[in-house]
Amino acid sequence: MAKGSSKAGGGAGGIVKQATENVKGINGYEVTTANGNKLEFFMRKVDGETFYSNQLGAIPESTPNGMSEQQMLDAITRNGGTVRKYSKQELVNMESQRLKDRQETNEFLNQQYARNKGGDQVNKAYRNTKKANRMAKRR
Repeated sequence: MAKGSSKAGGGAGGIVKQATENVKGINGYEVTTANGNKLEFFMRKVDGETFYSNQLGAIPESTPNGMSEQQMLDAITRNGGTVRKYSKQELVNMESQRLKDRQETNEFLNQQYARNKGGDQVNKAYRNTKKANRMAKRR
């Protein structure tokens, strides 16, 4: 497979297509708290329940006290924070970058696994010897 291509869609065009599909139904917000900290929230509604996460691709959690998206945003502004909504294009760009990084990480990890697979027998023998020595000291 050529570098930069993806199994799902073939290259950068496939990543953008996948990213566009992934962000459907997601609203993203940049929140600046009263003390100046910047946070990101990504919210989606599933079966009438609102979920949020702090990063794209993360496992979403249910909102506190079952709040709706608007109630959560109102609570942030009541506490002195400011909210900026990300545009759909910004979300697609963020998700494209995440997918590209994830693909590169997977390729790197697969290469490392393949490179070290032959050394498993040596490592296994070393671990067994180390364990045996540790057990012998206990007696």
